[in-house]
Amino acid sequence: MSNPNAKRFYETVQATQEPILIVCHISPDGDCIGAALAVAHFLEGVSKNFVLVNDDPIPSRYDFLPGVDKFVQTAEVTQRYTTIIAVDCADAKRLGQTWNLFADDYTLINIDHHETNNGFGHVNIVEKEASATCLVLYRLFHALGIPMGKPLAYCLYTGIVFDTGGFRYNNTTPEVHTAAADLLKRDIEPFLVADRVLESMTRQQAELVRLGLATLTVDDSGLIAYIVVDYDTLLRSGAQEGDTEVLLPYTRSLSGVEVGILFRQTSTGVMKVSLRSRERVDVAEIALHFGGGGHVRASGCSIALPVDEAVDAMLNVVRASVRKAFSL
Repeated sequence: MSNPNAKRFYETVQATQEPILIVCHISPDGDCIGAALAVAHFLEGVSKNFVLVNDDPIPSRYDFLPGVDKFVQTAEVTQRYTTIIAVDCADAKRLGQTWNLFADDYTLINIDHHETNNGFGHVNIVEKEASATCLVLYRLFHALGIPMGKPLAYCLYTGIVFDTGGFRYNNTTPEVHTAAADLLKRDIEPFLVADRVLESMTRQQAELVRLGLATLTVDDSGLIAYIVVDYDTLLRSGAQEGDTEVLLPYTRSLSGVEVGILFRQTSTGVMKVSLRSRERVDVAEIALHFGGGGHVRASGCSIALPVDEAVDAMLNVVRASVRKAFSL
């Protein structure tokens, strides 16, 4: 095994006799969920017990993934764990309340692909050029010689499809297509993944889109578009908090828009902000300004301000970044 990170990861897992805690970022998305489940299938294959935890419910669109029913919410867990595997988490804060489940003498394995990841684990497998955390895991399992059966392939393929926007984003590389082609040999159905992850929408999500689009605003420059969903709007739609991401493509997809922003208010009043850019603006830098992080073209953060103040604070920073990028 020539990969030192792979070797250390495998040795850490094998040395663990107690159940391993698998965690991923709050408001989990397709790459996050796929990666966590892929690790779970790997641990099952090497006869290790595990617990899959997240602060938030897993969106129903991922119900087709093998093992998704094993996820539990942080509030339901009382035990503390000494070995933790964190996947797809740009920084430690994004692990949310799962930190409360770490034993005092914990060992944290950090597997990720975000540019803003600062290596917060004891073992760090952070490959910032990778298109998805599921691609990092695909590389890792190959290095370890781990057989990838159908359940594991479904999870890895789902994460890759999600983080490349169905192979449409500019992080779609030759390696991505090669990995996808290899995973498809495991008898998975690409239509099923694309349909559930990228296209299917519940009636509640459709109602959320209808209500959210009423707030769609393009700023005077024509380069910034944003949608604001307060908590009352979410309740009226009947959708779940994790469903709001369905609105994000409606911002950046507008012709001429460089930065698309989705603001959503949580039940605690905190504003969660998702940012996407087309070609020039580094939205990871913008997210870092507010204590968040992510990728150059896709990032997020939280702002503990009332709706209007949070929107104004973010727009001030985004406008400055746009002016700089376009020399306005």
